[in-house]
Amino acid sequence: MKRLIILTLMLLAAAVTITVAYFKKLSPPGAHTNQIISTIPNTAALIFEFDNDDSFYDIYDSSSLFSSVIGEQQLQGLNTLQNAFLRNPVLKAAFYDQNIYVSIHPQAEGVPALLFTLPVKNAVTTETVTALHDTAITIKAIDLAGKPGYCIHLNKQNQDFYLTTKGRNVFTGSFSKLLLEQAAAYEPKQTSSTFKLLPAQQSANSLGNLYINNLAFTPLFDALFKQHNPDFLKPLRILPATAALTLNYKSDALMFNGYTNFNAHGAVSYLNLFSAFKPVNNHLKNIFPLTTAYSNNFAVDDINKFIYKLADWQRKAGLSTERSSLFKKIKQETGIQIDNEFNKQLGHEFAILTTRFDEKLVIVELKDGSALRPFLTNISTMTDDESGQLNYDRIPYYLLGDVFNAVKRPHFIILDNYLILANTKREISNYKDNYLNARFLSHSTVFNEFNNLLSQQCNVAFYVNFKNSAFIFKRHLKPQTYQLYQQQSGLNNFYGASYQLSASDNEFYTNFCMKLDTASSAGTK
Repeated sequence: MKRLIILTLMLLAAAVTITVAYFKKLSPPGAHTNQIISTIPNTAALIFEFDNDDSFYDIYDSSSLFSSVIGEQQLQGLNTLQNAFLRNPVLKAAFYDQNIYVSIHPQAEGVPALLFTLPVKNAVTTETVTALHDTAITIKAIDLAGKPGYCIHLNKQNQDFYLTTKGRNVFTGSFSKLLLEQAAAYEPKQTSSTFKLLPAQQSANSLGNLYINNLAFTPLFDALFKQHNPDFLKPLRILPATAALTLNYKSDALMFNGYTNFNAHGAVSYLNLFSAFKPVNNHLKNIFPLTTAYSNNFAVDDINKFIYKLADWQRKAGLSTERSSLFKKIKQETGIQIDNEFNKQLGHEFAILTTRFDEKLVIVELKDGSALRPFLTNISTMTDDESGQLNYDRIPYYLLGDVFNAVKRPHFIILDNYLILANTKREISNYKDNYLNARFLSHSTVFNEFNNLLSQQCNVAFYVNFKNSAFIFKRHLKPQTYQLYQQQSGLNNFYGASYQLSASDNEFYTNFCMKLDTASSAGTK
């Protein structure tokens, strides 16, 4: 009996050992991603995670994608660090096949800085680091925010890289001494990360992962732009959500997809409304003018449901009285219940875009443009038989949502079954000319190459044309930020970017794409 009990215990111990070993084998490198990311200061808007192994570097070695994102000079410095530090025979075993996390943080001087977080397999001592020998770098021990750190001087680039440890075998480094001091002093209030992370197995099988904290974009943009809280990508920036996306390989484009998750206790923003609808085929982009710099496109499958949800959202925001008063006033003065008449003709898509001349343009799909025209005519001052200016403020804001407050008392024209709104008569005339002569983005080869990479169905789509946005960026970015954008190997190497949200089980399936420029796509009008 005793032998049987001993044998049983031995078998049980063996089973436990095998089970633990099996599940350990299933756990990919970076299984402690949550703990590692929690050491990164919460000012990070984006965190890019990739595996520090030869396969990743081999894939992107000849590509200009990453140099166009972070700049050639910084990439050369990182290459030097990789070869002289990470691949140094003394340290290679500690860093190899470990995930590296690159986060972007706003800085007071305007240019954002990158922070590199590197876990190691085993402890690396100060003596080991300072004793490294390589002709490309010079290392000395320094104090960083009261903690031991290192200054790694890149001899060829004449540039300093700062490095310190965060405990738990995690190194943190940056070219910005100020950012690294902030990171060294940072103590997370909670052990879990702000970011929604990918499932372990999915993370292990991807080339790279991108984690996004939408609400952190506002302070980042405030550091980049002259004006506080600019309209550029504003609806996305105020969406209380985080996203976890995986990188898909393409030689001339950065492509990510995954899910955007709403913050459990966050306020409901305008974009939250679109999570209640099925994705819709996007057609309005086919008539965006050739001069489009950036755009926000919205699409819903059920118009009546959208009208109800928008009114309910505005009620909860305390706008019901204002909204009712406006439409009541219009009814009393003109006899027209414009909200009812507009809602009867509202189609499935509506968009607001900014042209290369920094003019706002709204395009609304209508069921029957000719049916709505007489009602708009009667509440407007007409400048000719086709176009006029609304006599009342904020009609688009209450009919379509807060994104459309950029055209407060707009000029309008109806072309076929599209309502066009703009702040100036000149912009209405320009769009009419583009429309009649079919001068659209969709008629350019480079746009169609880009569009082929995108999902053709979604609920919300943001688009940026970098060449067409150059004048706007020059006007609104801080000088040092624009200089970074303008450099030879920089964001202006890209044709465009798109960020698409498609409703899926109370989340957004998300596609993010940035494609390198292959031909000039700037408009002429």
